[in-house]
Amino acid sequence: MKKIFLCLMCFLLVCSSVVLAKSAKNDIITPQTQLQKRQYQTRSFSGVSKPAVMKAMLNVLQDQGFMVYNANPMLGFISGSKEFSPSDKSIDMQREFGTTRTYGAVVAVVEATANVSEFGKDVRVRINFKRKLLNIYGNAQKIEEITDEAYYQNFFSSVDKAIFIQQQKI
Repeated sequence: MKKIFLCLMCFLLVCSSVVLAKSAKNDIITPQTQLQKRQYQTRSFSGVSKPAVMKAMLNVLQDQGFMVYNANPMLGFISGSKEFSPSDKSIDMQREFGTTRTYGAVVAVVEATANVSEFGKDVRVRINFKRKLLNIYGNAQKIEEITDEAYYQNFFSSVDKAIFIQQQKI
């Protein structure tokens, strides 16, 4: 009887350790690979010229409140940023920063950098967004890359609409 009880306890111990190991493995968050990031940061547009795509992107960035500081049509490079106060109630900090915590920051910044290039008959766009929370001295309290796929999908959806509007000459 003792042997059966001992075997049963050993069996239960092994089973529980396997279950705990599997749950711990599922809790580990692995960083995204560069290929995974590129998939949601990149979009191809067919039947449109590179200058038309760049113009649409400039319009969308400006519509979304970005100040475009650099745009080079030859290189297909665009960069800009938008700044706002984290205490501004009209700004959705959860959407823009993925958090409602401001870390004592007085300025919130979202930076964008885009690369527009011809790829065969298509025009390929890759854009990166980065979040920064700055203190009163302009020092970064928190910096992180935006990795929310929905954020990029919303941006590219707006670019699609801007291209359509340009093509319709509205």
